[in-house]
Amino acid sequence: MWELSAYFGLFLATLSAATLLPMQSEAVLLGMILTDQYAAWVLLAVVTTGNVLGSALNWLLVRSIEHYRHKRWFPVSEG
Repeated sequence: MWELSAYFGLFLATLSAATLLPMQSEAVLLGMILTDQYAAWVLLAVVTTGNVLGSALNWLLVRSIEHYRHKRWFPVSEG
């Protein structure tokens, strides 16, 4: 059970790092690699999945915010 929660924590760290949040998922990955308790291919799969889903989440956020960019109250102007 502990191993599964460690993988989930790594997934959350990479998902957060791939979005707008400032996270250091590389440090978490390095720590897990250095413990030599986890399979490298599983770590690679978890990190890849977290980064891809985080990038997709960013894309969805930008697509949804584009709807509001011509509103007067929108905080960023085009100029």
